[in-house]
Amino acid sequence: MSKTSVKQPLWKLILLGSVFGLAGAIAFSGDMVPSSTKSERIDPTIEEMIKQARGLQKVGRWEAAADLLTQLANDGHPVALYHLGRAYKNGWGVEADHEQSRFIFMEAVRYSFAFRGETAYELGRLFQRSSGERCAEIALQWFNKALSWDYPKAHVQLAKHYERGIGAERDLAKAFFHYEKAAIAGYPSSTINYARILLTGRYGSTANPEKALYWAERAIEGLEKKARDGSASSAKTLGRIFRDGEFMATDRDLAKDWFLRSADLGDAGAMHDLGQMLIAGTPGKTGIQEALKWLRLAAMAEHGGALTALARFHLKKKFGLDPTSAVELLERGVAVGHPGSMEELAKLYAEGRFVKKDRNKALELAKKGADRGHQGSTRFLKDLQSIDEANVTTIERSTQHKHSKKEG
Repeated sequence: MSKTSVKQPLWKLILLGSVFGLAGAIAFSGDMVPSSTKSERIDPTIEEMIKQARGLQKVGRWEAAADLLTQLANDGHPVALYHLGRAYKNGWGVEADHEQSRFIFMEAVRYSFAFRGETAYELGRLFQRSSGERCAEIALQWFNKALSWDYPKAHVQLAKHYERGIGAERDLAKAFFHYEKAAIAGYPSSTINYARILLTGRYGSTANPEKALYWAERAIEGLEKKARDGSASSAKTLGRIFRDGEFMATDRDLAKDWFLRSADLGDAGAMHDLGQMLIAGTPGKTGIQEALKWLRLAAMAEHGGALTALARFHLKKKFGLDPTSAVELLERGVAVGHPGSMEELAKLYAEGRFVKKDRNKALELAKKGADRGHQGSTRFLKDLQSIDEANVTTIERSTQHKHSKKEG
């Protein structure tokens, strides 16, 4: 579905700022829902206008839908606030603005209404993507709120938080509880993650292959149904399962079919995975061109992995690619936060290859990648630091030698 992103007129931003000022203050303070809860006004006329706005979105008239939702939101209608918050989050008819989206959701969640749980979930996702000191903790709180307001999809995110110790201490018992609840609620992508943990005994847990296969079979069945119903992410997950031979024998043909289905639905991750899978085989000239086509399409969608992969091919002069084009790809990869791009660009700055030599820039990029847990960036950062330490030691020895000569 195509989206039109346009800049909102100034008067609309002023109105939104005045209506959502209190909500913004709450969002940045990190506090949860205010103690007072507003009641939703039931008005058939307003409900019809919201249906009209949703209908406009479905036929791609994003800007007209955003205008109508803005009008209703400024009058304090929570369902309109919820849909307008999503519009700002995704750039549907307005310029994408996560800060404004958060303001709007914070106002909507003050109401007791049908989408309160979904609104809390959306807030959790926005805080997950923020970089403040307590954002992960606040995200976890919002997911718990979403669950308390009967939105079971929150189990998916709560399982991840407790599995990885994000915003809370790692707690596998809680993670497994939420994974199983997510599976029962019908979220197969979460279920397959749970099956992987059970299969491998990750985090020091006891492996349970029989239980892993039970949940994997349920997950694959659910993923296939969702993929056939048009879910790009489900098709991509199936592609990865058959590519890697998880829970069954590897089947590259099936993997390719699922990746193609997902890629055709616009999933950049599937485009990247398909391109990499084709390259990893023994492709002829036609296969290489097909692989590069999918990687370039993923890169056009600013997929960090695709940008990094293409840049590495350029640097190695593979497939006749120009190495000087790697820098622009890596800069885009860094801009979207891909640590592999950070590592490669750091190396170029350290060597002065295709860019002006800049050791400080190299250190900065390597540290960014290392902070994201990227092993390659971590190793390169250590190499840079050890060289610096060796240089300092050499300078100190040289200075000491000069002083001792003078004293002699």
